[in-house]
Amino acid sequence: MKKTSLFDVRTIIGALMFLYGVILVLASFATSDADKAKSDGINANLWVGLVLLVFGALMIVWAVTRPIVVDEAELESDKRAVDEAAGRGTDDGGGAGGVD
Repeated sequence: MKKTSLFDVRTIIGALMFLYGVILVLASFATSDADKAKSDGINANLWVGLVLLVFGALMIVWAVTRPIVVDEAELESDKRAVDEAAGRGTDDGGGAGGVD
């Protein structure tokens, strides 16, 4: 059994959402009163940034606690089954149309 988590989509999405959340939280400190007035006095950058931070953290926690596990033996048997179904069974050493 082999764990594959480097290119797990949950890790990538979680990292991006967390990064965007950090950027929005930092931008919320520079939000002007005019921008707050546009959103009924709510600092939208702060709240959306906090939601993205939580969502990104949850995605990363999910990817770490429940990694994708690949069973090598099952993977090889699936590959053999696909090859046999496609007519590419094992090679018996004879060539098709070979020159003698």
